[in-house]
This record gives sequence, structure tokens and C-alpha cells, in this order.
Amino acid sequence: MKTLVKTLIFLTISTLFIGCQNQAENSRSVASQAPAAQIIYDDAAVLLDNDRFVREFTRYNRWLKKRYDIDFRVVTTIDDGDIDLYANRRFNTLMKESRSHSGKALLLVINPVQDKVRLEVSEALEPIFTDAFVSYIERKGFIPYFRDQSIAEGVFMAMELIKDRLNDAAAGKEFLPPMKTKSIGGGAKNKAHIGQKDPHAKEGAQVTVKAAEPPKAVLKRYLNEVLKKHNKNPDLDIYTEASRKFFHHWTVTEVNQNNEVRFLSPCIDRMETLYNPDRTHAVLAVLPYDKNRKCSPYFFRKEEGKWRLDIATMAQVLHFNTQMQWHFDTAKRLQGEGIYYAYAFDGYGIGRNGYLYTPDKPKPKDTRWGFWVRGYYHPGDRREDVRAWIRYVWPGSPAQVRLGLERGDKIYAVGEGPTRIENATHRQFMDYMKNIPSGEIATVVVEHYYLNGKETYDFDAVLKPDVQFKYETKRGIAP
Repeated sequence: MKTLVKTLIFLTISTLFIGCQNQAENSRSVASQAPAAQIIYDDAAVLLDNDRFVREFTRYNRWLKKRYDIDFRVVTTIDDGDIDLYANRRFNTLMKESRSHSGKALLLVINPVQDKVRLEVSEALEPIFTDAFVSYIERKGFIPYFRDQSIAEGVFMAMELIKDRLNDAAAGKEFLPPMKTKSIGGGAKNKAHIGQKDPHAKEGAQVTVKAAEPPKAVLKRYLNEVLKKHNKNPDLDIYTEASRKFFHHWTVTEVNQNNEVRFLSPCIDRMETLYNPDRTHAVLAVLPYDKNRKCSPYFFRKEEGKWRLDIATMAQVLHFNTQMQWHFDTAKRLQGEGIYYAYAFDGYGIGRNGYLYTPDKPKPKDTRWGFWVRGYYHPGDRREDVRAWIRYVWPGSPAQVRLGLERGDKIYAVGEGPTRIENATHRQFMDYMKNIPSGEIATVVVEHYYLNGKETYDFDAVLKPDVQFKYETKRGIAP
């Protein structure tokens, strides 16, 4: 029977997050860019402690409103009444001040005390979110994360699936004209299995790498023997040791794997293999990076004489936006194993949000690292406070790509161990950077300089108390 609203109800057996706090005292919210609009009402206090979820959900929510004029809210509650009636009532209340101008609205209601979740969909979106889509979210979206007790991740996966469905629908036909926003009940019921591990969740046939296989051959085996076959075995020989540990603690769903197949398949034959000089690391990439943002690079490390996928480092340093365009996590890009892959991005400038671009201003030919250093005076300091600081970093230079230095960084020390130089002078810093052998790890201790997120600044205008500082040790492979 056709309904005007598609509803998801998951009956669970978990007692996670049960509490007896008063709803009014527990209520918290996240504001969107729309004035006075709230997108998360966390009365049950089960979501907002997860900073990553809040940050990513808010970003996607803004995109959803801007791209498709959809008002998507999330409510958690400890109300002891019928969740169907509660969700319908809350939906209609919120929609009196809807952020949508075309009647497109979604409301996800989570009741941890009752162990139920319900998704309300407005009439305007009913032709897009069909019964098949509802079933897909239920079986492939929420439940694998709920089993791993990852409630926030399950909610975010719903957001991902909603976004993907809308993109697909937009590619095939126009959206419906504006309609009146209203909601009435209906839908399906199933167990969510929160906290109940799926004994088959991490199964799959072994995929063994041969010593003679180059990285691209390994990646094709990953595509055909792992992703397409929904192989979720975390201990595959095709993975680095660190990646196996990563997969033991990471939820992998068929949705994740299907999406990766969709984005990797059109890119893999166009990928080039970029080896580091010692041929211990490799990056498969479609160049130029800034013209192929939907073709993510893949990292490989040689272990036991075999090229293995370093998914763990990829997960650390690569992020994706709402259009599935990859970019760097600038805070984690050069941490741990990440420094060993930086060579593959030489020559590309890195924006503040981690997106690569082709610089207009090339690195000067007579400079190895591509920076301009000054001494003894730093904006906002007395002469005796610092002995060397970065005046300028050329976009795409090793100083930016391999070390992550930025204009305004104060230099406090260079090197490690017995050769470390504390409070390095302008000349000591320059000599260290000039003479460190190629392929060695360069270590620079800096005070990273921020000025309200601006790309440029006027030295005469920075003598202010709102300038924020953070000490960092930067490490990168010398060119």
C-alpha cells in the first residue's frame, strides 16, 4: 500500500544510554547557518558528545539544504509515549518554521529508552525515498553500526545514504515542485541488534599478494576480490599490518564497499604509480590531482617484500566532501606513516582546507625547500623572543608539502637526538635544512602561527592578543 510517509522503526534490545535525567535539563542543540534553526536536539544526550559526528553531520546538513532545499533534523528523546505519535507531533511542530521552501523535510527520531528509531519523510520526498530505499537503509545502513554500538556512525551513514539517493535521483529526473509539508505514519519494523556482534561481519576468503605484483595489480585485486565480493576479512595479506589492526576496529558495510567500487572503477586504469626513491612506498594517483578530485590516491607500503595497501594511513590523512572529492586532513597529514607519502604531492599547493591546487608561483630554482626565512624579529614579539621565523613558503614546495611549514612559523629547534640544536639561529636553521641528506627525516620544532584563519596578514596589524599559538614538531622526508 502506498503511503505518504516512509518510516523506519528499529526495535532494539540494548539498554545503552538509558538515563533518568529531565528532558529539559538534558536538551542540547547544534545551530545551522540558518538563523535560529536547530538541526540536532539531543534530549537523550547520545550524540553531541561525539565531536566528529557533530562536525561532519552539520557540514552535510548545510550542503543538503543548499543543494536540495531539504530540512533535515535529528531528535533524541527519552519520552515514554508512542514513538509514532511523538515523531509525527514533533515533525509537524518543527515544520511550522521549516528551513525548506519546497516542503522537503526529514526528521530522524531516536528513543534510547524504548530502543526505537523512526525516520519521518515529507510528502514532497516520498517518490524519491521508496520502500526499496527504506529497506536498503535498514539492512545496509543502520544495523551494521548499531551492532558495533556506534549509534552516531549509524546516524551519519543514514545521512550519507540520503545524500547518495538524492544525487542519483537528481541525475535521472527533476525534483518535484514545491508541496505542502505534512507527515502521517506508516512503515516497517525490525530489530536493530545494538551491541549484538554479527558473527559473519568480518568474514571473507584470504587474498594473498605475490612478491612480483606491482601496486596497480594489487589494487585491481582489491577491487575485484575484496570490494566487489564484499570480502570483510580484516586479516587479508593484501593489507599492511597496521591496516589489519585498523579493520579489526572499523565497521565495514556493503554500502561502503559498493561506494568504493563506484568511485574506484573509472579511475583505476588511469592511475600512475609514484614510487619514493627507496621504493619502500608507492602512491597510485590520477594526475593532475586538482583536475581529478574524485579519483582518490591509494597508498602502498612494501612489507615482507610485497606491496600492500596502507588503508590505515589513507583513513588518517584523506577526507571526502559531500561530492566525494578527496582532500587532506591538514592536522594529520604528516603524522606517523603519513610523512612517507608526502613526496607524491610535491609541486601542488595545499589550501587551508586540504585541497590541492596547481600554484601560480613556482618554487624558486635556487632554493631546495622553498621557503624564505628571517631572523630575530617576529610579528608581535620582542627581538629576543625568537631567532628565526618563516617569512614565506612557496605553494607546492617541499617546505609546505613535506614539512607542513607555514608563513609566520617560529623556529625553536632543529634535528633530533645528540645533533639537535635548541633555539636555532637563522643561520643554524638554514644550514640544517640545506645539508640534511636527501631521504632523511628532517625535524623542525616550531610555534605555529595563526591569525583568525586568514591566508595573508599585515605585520603592522598583528600586534594583538587574539593571535593564537601552538607548539608543533614537524617531521618530513628531505627532498
